[in-house]
Amino acid sequence: MKVNRLKTKNYKIFIGKNSLKVLNYELKKVCSQTNKIAIIYDKRVPKKFLSKIKKSLSKHKLFIFFVTSSEKNKNLFVANNIISKLLKNNFNRSDLIIGVGGGIIGDLSGFISSIYKRGLNFINIPTTLLAQVDSCIGGKTGVNSSYGKNLIGSFYNPKAVFIETEFLKT
Repeated sequence: MKVNRLKTKNYKIFIGKNSLKVLNYELKKVCSQTNKIAIIYDKRVPKKFLSKIKKSLSKHKLFIFFVTSSEKNKNLFVANNIISKLLKNNFNRSDLIIGVGGGIIGDLSGFISSIYKRGLNFINIPTTLLAQVDSCIGGKTGVNSSYGKNLIGSFYNPKAVFIETEFLKT
């Protein structure tokens, strides 16, 4: 009897000041067919970073979803709300979700990416120290339920991770 094992996919992690400058260039390499990009953005992250990201991705059709980062908002209701908007805007599997925020936003964005049409491209841009050194690595995604934290989830690696150290100054 032969057992097929799932192989994890390698992905690049860009670390440093101004690492977002290569976002568009790397996007062309890892998601060359992407037309539409959904950015799930933590409301607590300064908007100047969103402006930089939008400028870098100006050739794509962007959809911005602002989420207040809290364990109460990391749930199926919020995920379903975003998924409904992706469906309404006809996102397909070659399009992309970018999560910009701490671990909660990374978990939520990765989870949505993993279940939407059985897998949508995903890039993680962690903004907190804990997310940069822990939760953005390894592909563990999930949401909370009334029975506990992170009980609904999957493993889904991003196409790339951009660790912009300038976030740590905010």
